[in-house]
Amino acid sequence: MKSEVPSLSNPELLWRSWAELESKPDSIWSDWLLAPGSLTQLLKEKSENQFEVLVTSEEWTSISSTGLRGLFGPLDGSHRFWSRKVILRGKGEDWVMAHTLVPEHSLLSPLGNILKLNNQPLGEYLFSHPQLLRLSFELSAVADDCWGRRSLFFLHGKPIMVAEFFLPQLVQG
Repeated sequence: MKSEVPSLSNPELLWRSWAELESKPDSIWSDWLLAPGSLTQLLKEKSENQFEVLVTSEEWTSISSTGLRGLFGPLDGSHRFWSRKVILRGKGEDWVMAHTLVPEHSLLSPLGNILKLNNQPLGEYLFSHPQLLRLSFELSAVADDCWGRRSLFFLHGKPIMVAEFFLPQLVQG
């Protein structure tokens, strides 16, 4: 996988539920891909708290894909989204690349606090709220036996989508 964080809107990524996947990932991947709780917490444990978040970009963007945009509700093409791309590192190695998309209207709620995260993990913020709702995972093969997962969360009744792309370094050794 390239060192650039993949985009949720990349049309080459074919997102499917576990049941819809034609070929399933090896168990070494599926354990990570299907873990229901906070990935941040799992990475902190695996790294023995040698965990860091490197923000590679934060910017306003639009989504041309009506399919992707439609997952957030009935939004027209002019609706802006906050895009945040990060690399999650453990023990000095890149383990996971993540891309978050948040519709502008979601940020008018208390969810707007995520704009102040800087290098703090999004997962830590999201999973600190007991009312957090997460829909089912969708998975996509990325490259060279690497996998990604995405899920739509709702916090304060507002949607936020997170995709995580697992790098080989995470499962090696």
